[in-house]
Amino acid sequence: MRIGMVTEALPYLPSRGGFRLYAGNLIRRLSKRHEIHLVSLLRDDDADHVGWAREYCASIETIPVRSSAKLLAPASLLAAHLWGRPLQHRRALGEILRRRWRHWDVMHIEGGYMGGIIPSGLGVPAVLSLHDSWTLRCEEMLRCAQSWHERAYYTVLTHHEPRYERLVYPRFARCIVVADRDQEAVAATVPDARVELIPYGTDSEYFHAVPVEKQKKEIVFHSHLGYAPNVEAALEFADDIFPLVRKEVPDAVFHLVGAAPGPKIQALASRPGIRISADLPDLRAAVCSASIYACAIRHGTGLKSKVLEAMAMKLPIVCYPGSTVGISGVMGRHWLVAENPAEFARYVVDLMNDPVRAQGMGEAGRALVEEHYSWESRARTYEALYETIIAEARSSKGLVTA
Repeated sequence: MRIGMVTEALPYLPSRGGFRLYAGNLIRRLSKRHEIHLVSLLRDDDADHVGWAREYCASIETIPVRSSAKLLAPASLLAAHLWGRPLQHRRALGEILRRRWRHWDVMHIEGGYMGGIIPSGLGVPAVLSLHDSWTLRCEEMLRCAQSWHERAYYTVLTHHEPRYERLVYPRFARCIVVADRDQEAVAATVPDARVELIPYGTDSEYFHAVPVEKQKKEIVFHSHLGYAPNVEAALEFADDIFPLVRKEVPDAVFHLVGAAPGPKIQALASRPGIRISADLPDLRAAVCSASIYACAIRHGTGLKSKVLEAMAMKLPIVCYPGSTVGISGVMGRHWLVAENPAEFARYVVDLMNDPVRAQGMGEAGRALVEEHYSWESRARTYEALYETIIAEARSSKGLVTA
């Protein structure tokens, strides 16, 4: 197949951010059997990583996101709300796609925003990969917003997003999410969208237990440390759970590993037993040196890829229920799920005192990831979906397209 991959941010590996990781892993697998033609916005330092994409893609076209585009933001939001057609980057993307779509068999779009700026009338069946329900995400983010800026932003979006989804999602042959809860939310918000579930995978070749000395009393959490649900999780563990652990294990250490820690996270480093490793080029050794992985996430949408990564690195996991949504693990075998801080702390201490059990949970987690969450299996699922919508388009004579 000739697959047009249209993305909100440049896919490359390793990287941070769902759209980069998800599309990057798919491209690496799909390119072994198909032609990938990438069209991507360039955000942040994406331009420095175009070389990675060239290794796997038959062609690449990019659209830099310039700071001047922010001037269009108010008008773009209005156009998105009224017609489901944001203004930013729409003309540049339209020029590329009208020139290229005839050479493709199917189009894969990463991100709901990109779905809105895909031009009408392209004669190619299209899949819109959403990852999660933004209507649901806005509700969740309001519960853990860390500033008035975030609260204002998500308050506006709670009114805007359901209408935008109803305008945009039915344009596509399928809309894809990564967790059951998000599938239910999108189906409720947009009844005439065709929503399917394809969970995240994890790169088990990259994420594995690296040879490093284990710190028997160290607890780790890795994530983007500027993202509100992750910030809330880190603060809850530091404020409410870790002091209970330290009562039983006075020299326990809580190690935060991740990108872009904000002021609230940085302030934790002044507390006894808490340390931070920020913006590491390779986080695996820092994560694998711990004996226990703690994920105190309560809010957020989608599937928590950080949990899959921890499992792939053979770490026993203690978490809250929100951390395991969409992952088919078993309580007591693959993780311990706590309902409150006291129970969370008790599970952590129990695993510290029972290294044989902790090792067994880590081994079971790795096996689960290898069997059910490989990116190769996700690529095969997408291949079958692409073939299905191509056949539907041919049989209907009027293509179901963007």
